[in-house]
Amino acid sequence: MERLSMKTKKILKQSGWTPERKKDISSQVKYLEDKGYVVFDCVKEALAQFGELKCIYEYNGKSDDFVIEPNEGLGDLDRRHYKRYEIIIGEDLVVIGTAFRDNAVLYMSKAGEVYAVRDDYYIWKIGGEIYEALNNLCEGRELKVIHEERLGN
Repeated sequence: MERLSMKTKKILKQSGWTPERKKDISSQVKYLEDKGYVVFDCVKEALAQFGELKCIYEYNGKSDDFVIEPNEGLGDLDRRHYKRYEIIIGEDLVVIGTAFRDNAVLYMSKAGEVYAVRDDYYIWKIGGEIYEALNNLCEGRELKVIHEERLGN
């Protein structure tokens, strides 16, 4: 069974990806560990295969993108700033990049599930593992909000 759809493969290849891709991720792992993260094996595998790719795709007739690059999602902040998402989701998370034109931060759980958090109020489950997440993004599939925090009046 193919893990990536034809459309997803095409988008990834346009971004510089190949099926044999294996990047040196030592600097990304060190960066995350310095920020207080324990970098799970599933995160290392995702970064080695898809790290530093900026993928552009169509969604609802408009251009959208995602980047698998922890520094893009985390910047100068450290793990404690994102601890509340781990409480909501119920698992430790690691920042892996951004999505939706830099409007959401992508996280991967120890179980390999991929989530997106936007504006500190919305959390979506993007996929049960990296391949499903990439397919869901590239195919422009509707994502279900798993947490929505409303501001009081």
